[in-house]
Amino acid sequence: MTGFWSGLISRWRTPASGLREILESFVFSRLALIIVGWVALGRIPWGYYSPTFNITNKVWLLMWLRWDALWYLKIAAHGYTKVNELAFFPTYPMLIRGVHLLTRLPFDVSALLLSNAMCLAFLFVFWALVSEYFDQSVRQRALWAALAFPTAFFMSAAYTESTFLFLSVMVFWLARRQKFWWAGFCAIGATLTRNEGVFMVIPILWQYYLARGFKFRWELLSMLSVPLAMGGFMYFQWRHFGNPLAFISSQSAWGRHITWPWVGIWLAIGKIWHGSSLQASTVLSMIDLSSSLVSLALWIYSWKKLPVDWMMYWAVLWLIDVSAPSPYGRSPLLSMSRLVLILFPTYVGLGILTENSTWRRAANWLFPLLQAVFFTIFATWHWIA
Repeated sequence: MTGFWSGLISRWRTPASGLREILESFVFSRLALIIVGWVALGRIPWGYYSPTFNITNKVWLLMWLRWDALWYLKIAAHGYTKVNELAFFPTYPMLIRGVHLLTRLPFDVSALLLSNAMCLAFLFVFWALVSEYFDQSVRQRALWAALAFPTAFFMSAAYTESTFLFLSVMVFWLARRQKFWWAGFCAIGATLTRNEGVFMVIPILWQYYLARGFKFRWELLSMLSVPLAMGGFMYFQWRHFGNPLAFISSQSAWGRHITWPWVGIWLAIGKIWHGSSLQASTVLSMIDLSSSLVSLALWIYSWKKLPVDWMMYWAVLWLIDVSAPSPYGRSPLLSMSRLVLILFPTYVGLGILTENSTWRRAANWLFPLLQAVFFTIFATWHWIA
């Protein structure tokens, strides 16, 4: 036992291990957000005051339980009861229920405990994955980018972002180490957390090709975990709601439609051009359009700087998200500022970009301030993403 603690203390004091940096960065960033949220709730009018929407009187919980969080808590407590709930995939609410059963804590506390545990787990695995390719300076800046990203507060809210980030990065890390069966197991969880999880086949197939070429090994079958997981969820929908694709049709409740990638971008430009500069829909459209275009620009910048499977994954998920706009919603590219959050290669691209002192100063000012503003909007029941 003495050896365990001495080893832990040694890792804590060793900068290369990342243990101390990750824990301190996580704790201080969450503390800063709690202070921002507390002040916002005390000084800024809320969008909703009804107890229906504000399910606790504890301020430190309340600020994290907004919008989609209520859907996940309802599913965790009661299961799927309506078709439109199928837009929210089952892994996260199932895990919330699991934490609730194990700890006997309320569902809202269980959800936030889970999200923050997943956020911390993601940071550790992310550090380990980036360590496979880059030096310590890039790792440190990538870690900072992940926590300072303008919508990174969603990783601690009762949302799926931190769970998906942890599972997806685990797939990439395990596949890189040729642990294909374990990668497949994590891919099941990712697939059932968000619909983007179906693209977990990308790192598995690419790393298998690098390790085995075109030779067949039983490990190749690990990629079948993704279609099997999605198939199981579709079977559940068919049995209980009569439609195996209900998770797609339920998106229409939020006004989303599948179309060409440039349609949403063009609609967003039109809304900004014709709207008032102080109109909420105009500002939201500017935020979502900027998020989309900055992500695309950063992808182009990262070309040949990041691993091939990272770039493929980033490109496919970006295309999928911009191809499902909400033409008549608050913003045509609805929630893009949050959707790009799960693209973990973004943080490494930013880590490389901010080697340049000018870009580093710009990011050091813009990212934390934007996150504080966005979290203020979110915490006070106003829509941001």
